[in-house]
Amino acid sequence: MTRVVLLDLLVERPAFGQGGNAEIMAPFAPAECLLLTPQLTNRDSYRTEWEEDGISYRRIDTPDAIEDLNPDAVICSGSRANVSMWEPWMDEAAQVLQQSVAANLPVLGICFGHQLLCKTLGGEVKRSKDRNDFITPLYSVGMDTLLSPIRMGLFTHQDEVTSLPPGARLIISTKHCKNAGMRMAGKPVWGVQFHPEASRSVINQAHADGDMDDKEYSAFEEDHGGGALLSAFAQLCIP
Repeated sequence: MTRVVLLDLLVERPAFGQGGNAEIMAPFAPAECLLLTPQLTNRDSYRTEWEEDGISYRRIDTPDAIEDLNPDAVICSGSRANVSMWEPWMDEAAQVLQQSVAANLPVLGICFGHQLLCKTLGGEVKRSKDRNDFITPLYSVGMDTLLSPIRMGLFTHQDEVTSLPPGARLIISTKHCKNAGMRMAGKPVWGVQFHPEASRSVINQAHADGDMDDKEYSAFEEDHGGGALLSAFAQLCIP
């Protein structure tokens, strides 16, 4: 069975966190998902083990070495935190990503995960003047089987990658964000600033929960097709 390690950094948000995780994991089913939550000082109020839609979820402590978990893929979600405002727990999350890249494991960083991945590997992340919440066209500036076919992206961020790490290839840009999608050359490692897991059901649930106001909700009406990226990544990882 496929095993995915997921840095679950939006666990406190039912829609974008838990619902987003379900969207990320759906293409892997049947699979086992090991959830890491280094940002939580106490996770007693969150579920420890459960099964849903062919996925077995288990929340565990961060291992000393990612190879000890024998994962088929490592994914880092978005977060309400900011890489430009570093917090101690980010060292632990960064270590997981660094070890995963060194072990040549398939890695996908999403939004905050993209920024953390780039920062960890030697890139730069800075806070822009304006916040960006919209769906916008993606422009391919390089060729990649995973990222090049994607045409639209849902963005909600203010931090952004201003300098890619050594060895990274720029694949996707937008009018507002130059480094919107990258791949580490010669490695199965990708980072995207947009949210491919933000499906229509996730957005609707976030609005219904009051976790997204009417202005944000109206900005996310257009279809972005991020699910295709998640499916393509899963197909690369499934043994």
